[in-house]
Amino acid sequence: MGKPKEKIIKDNAERWLLTYADLMNLLLIFFIILYAISQVDQQKYEQLAQSLSNAFGTNTGSTVRPVNPGGGNSFVPMPSNKPSSVISSNMEEEQMDAVKEKVTKLAKDGGLEGKIDVKMEERGIVISITAQLLFKPGSADIEAGSKPTIQEIGIILKNISGNNIRVEGHTDSDPLSNNSKYIDNLELSTARANNVLRLLVKNAGINAGNISSAGYGEQRPVVPNTNAANKAKNRRVNIVILKNVFDKTEPGKLGEQDANKEAQNGTEQSEAGHEGNEGHGQESESAH
Repeated sequence: MGKPKEKIIKDNAERWLLTYADLMNLLLIFFIILYAISQVDQQKYEQLAQSLSNAFGTNTGSTVRPVNPGGGNSFVPMPSNKPSSVISSNMEEEQMDAVKEKVTKLAKDGGLEGKIDVKMEERGIVISITAQLLFKPGSADIEAGSKPTIQEIGIILKNISGNNIRVEGHTDSDPLSNNSKYIDNLELSTARANNVLRLLVKNAGINAGNISSAGYGEQRPVVPNTNAANKAKNRRVNIVILKNVFDKTEPGKLGEQDANKEAQNGTEQSEAGHEGNEGHGQESESAH
């Protein structure tokens, strides 16, 4: 008989370290993934999701967006019938910046710097035009030579669709002469604003439903009416392109969804009325 082989006994005392190390690696990876998900840039994600949806033609009114239940962000499919306010706001800002740049260039090219001022305010773009450029003293009739400038401004404003436009008339504090056909500065400023509005609608094609006018007389000066130079600055017509957030305060201004609902309701009522009239007509024919 041969000599039996000796059994080799392996030292497994530290075998548990391999399992422990694997477990730690898995936990580290798990927490890294959780941290990455919790740091989603919601604005960029919504822009990306909207762009992809438009590109593939799958924009059906629902979107996948990060939500925040209990403090952490996660990717959860959430139906949404509202467009992204971030995207619409960014688009509106870009459009208004473009309008501001074009009107500023128009004033510069036409040598009207100092007579046409464009600035961005909280409520939107304000295009301020001195009254000396548009009217004779005490008159609300727009000078023929200034009409093309107003028309060009109106054509630029058409690039922003849906935003309300307000034309505001302002005067200085000097009272009108006794032979003026206007009662006071309030009436004069209102007439001037109305005439600019009519020109924007008729010659520039501005939607009459998106534009309004107001006259403030001498009540809203930009500088004190203490000298001739200041009074000249206060005699002005402002064309204000309101941001969408201020559009909602306009009476009768319907949002896109509200307008669609109104149109749908009107169609349903019209169809119902049509069916009722058909039934009534049949009864009349039978009676006859």
